[in-house]
Amino acid sequence: MGVRRIEQPTARQVRLGSILRGLRGQAKFSQEAAARALGWSESKLNRIESGRIGITEADLCSLLDRYAADDQGLRTYVLDLRRRGNVQGWESDIRSVVSAVYADYIGYEGDALEAYSVQTTLIPGLLQTHEYAAAVLDQHLPDIGEQERHERLSIRAKRQEVFAKPNPLIFWGIISESVFRHLVGGREVMAAQLEHLLALAKEYPNNVNIHVLPEASPSHGALFGPFVILAFPERWEPDIVYLEQLTGNRFLEETGEVQQYSRMFRKLMMKDSLRGGPSLKLIQQHLNEIRKG
Repeated sequence: MGVRRIEQPTARQVRLGSILRGLRGQAKFSQEAAARALGWSESKLNRIESGRIGITEADLCSLLDRYAADDQGLRTYVLDLRRRGNVQGWESDIRSVVSAVYADYIGYEGDALEAYSVQTTLIPGLLQTHEYAAAVLDQHLPDIGEQERHERLSIRAKRQEVFAKPNPLIFWGIISESVFRHLVGGREVMAAQLEHLLALAKEYPNNVNIHVLPEASPSHGALFGPFVILAFPERWEPDIVYLEQLTGNRFLEETGEVQQYSRMFRKLMMKDSLRGGPSLKLIQQHLNEIRKG
């Protein structure tokens, strides 16, 4: 007897499950009580909420009725998300190359309305040149084969298409000033990278917003690594936080934790970092220093 292969959930299935879990909480149903009211097993509802299995349109409508989710906009949105959740996006095809968490992040990033990024050691991935990204990869994974190296760099480049889609991502990046002093890949690579930042800010003035956190800012003492907050177009989808670390990446979805990171980002952007114009001027100064050698 053959063993049924379990497909990896798509990023949209996971997000739909998260929305349904939130609606259940608002309706004050336990998972057990909700499943019993619908005549389902608790295991079935658990797998739907975790994105491990899909859900039929009829079952989704029954669930929304049980939770008294009468907002027509919400119903239309989650029904569309269910339909799109069955589509395997390109982020599902790369799981043999990158971790499942990173693949999910790419899927979330592609659907997000805004990204709020804080980087303390590197240029944010969406803003990296090919050569800079290659230098970072060679430091992090020096022993990978040439084929995997090519695939990973291609993935990074494809992610950057979020700025060219019909509803482009709005990116807010806070970058520590010290990042511009790290000559990743050498002087020529770093100079080209800073030129690229300036060009992106000019090419996408409404979508690429760069704020530099000066080295003198005391807020560096409150930063324990880079993070990204993703916000989605509809109010029913909660923000998520993505943490990228040396030995693994993870998401934070619990409301209190997400709010804590959101407060940190607002403080950094509104009080501690330089505005767009002064930030770009400071980047230009660092570029001039690198060119001088």
